[in-house]
Amino acid sequence: MEIGILGLWHLGCVYSTGLAKYGYKVTGFDTDQQIVARLNKSTPPVFEPNLVEEINNHLNKNLTFTSDPIKAIKHKKYVFITLDVPVDNHDKLIIRPLNNLIRLVLLHCSPGTAVVVSSQVPVGTMRNLHQKLMQKNGSLGICFPENVRLGQAFKTFLKPDRIVLGIDAKSSLINFKKDFPIFNCPALDMSFESAEMVKHTLNSYLAVMISFASEVCDICELIGADYSKVLSALRSDSRVSPSAPLNPGIGFAGGTIGRDIQVLKSITAKLDYSPKLIKTAYQVNQDRLDKLINKTQFLLGNIKGKNIGLLGLTYKPGTDTLRRSKSLELAHRLISKGAAVRGYDPAIKPAVKLPVKIDVAENLASFFNQLDLAITMTPWLEFKNITADDLKPMKKYLVLDALNILSPDLKKQLPSLKYLRTGVSQ
Repeated sequence: MEIGILGLWHLGCVYSTGLAKYGYKVTGFDTDQQIVARLNKSTPPVFEPNLVEEINNHLNKNLTFTSDPIKAIKHKKYVFITLDVPVDNHDKLIIRPLNNLIRLVLLHCSPGTAVVVSSQVPVGTMRNLHQKLMQKNGSLGICFPENVRLGQAFKTFLKPDRIVLGIDAKSSLINFKKDFPIFNCPALDMSFESAEMVKHTLNSYLAVMISFASEVCDICELIGADYSKVLSALRSDSRVSPSAPLNPGIGFAGGTIGRDIQVLKSITAKLDYSPKLIKTAYQVNQDRLDKLINKTQFLLGNIKGKNIGLLGLTYKPGTDTLRRSKSLELAHRLISKGAAVRGYDPAIKPAVKLPVKIDVAENLASFFNQLDLAITMTPWLEFKNITADDLKPMKKYLVLDALNILSPDLKKQLPSLKYLRTGVSQ
């Protein structure tokens, strides 16, 4: 079966290689010729565990990459739209690249092609596309919201707990399940609008939970409670999932969750409805950097002239993407206050060009040298193993553990360390 994949950043690369792994003949397309050229040398645009190996296994066999849209769209049984829709600095969708891909599909798709949209799109997009496909040549649209998570993308794509299918005809469901038996899980079929809302709702739910955890952490700090103990008790209750996103931290980042909240805010504004809880969850998240700045000033007294280190630059572990990274936002704020900022991240090389002036360290030893303060920003596993010996090159033994990932024993190992944990009285 021949399949076209349109959009080759993280989502499209995972779909292309994942489907090729199971024997589908895949042609991946992107408008960016540099991305295509690098993929044809087995170099993806973003890091994902096992991605390079999977590309190498199938490239020029049943997997090809092209910048010619006709090769990826014409005569394909399925065409997947997998563009990672970009966002601006306010998490709002930049919709033009998606519209450009849709225009190419409408121009080149063959009769009977099923166009599957996995990109995060505003509710209403799928209905509009499906109607245009039907008018053109009887092709069908399917909404198949992605559930791919950076750092564990192949697992979440190829072995999902369930898949959601927005369809307009029962035959679409039957054919999809027959043609993709690799998705050996429940398939929840629903309308286009319902399927689009699933993704908006899921990310909005995550936003509410993350912001709720942030506010409870703040309260714990004020009243002398320990949020880690509170969290353990919460998760022992049968009404709360052990994997609920209630960890302390700096809030959500990366643009994915914020994007869905902004979509719902935009849609409801046109309907004269104000989703108060969702709006508040977003605002709580926006305020997290102010909290970090306040804690930094509490520890240092004056930020100007200080050397401040950020442990982690990517917005989550398991990836090298810096899109809407809280670390970069915090660095910009600290630099504007006169600080010098150093960063260390296992996925980011010192030679990388960043939009803010951060001195990127090659390893932990060079990272801690002469720092006045270190702040945890990304929960990489490597950081959980930091010892007192790692901290000894610091100028001042000040650590702000914004994620509560460092060992509580650090204080015992280095008595002069001032170690602030999130959700614990200062």
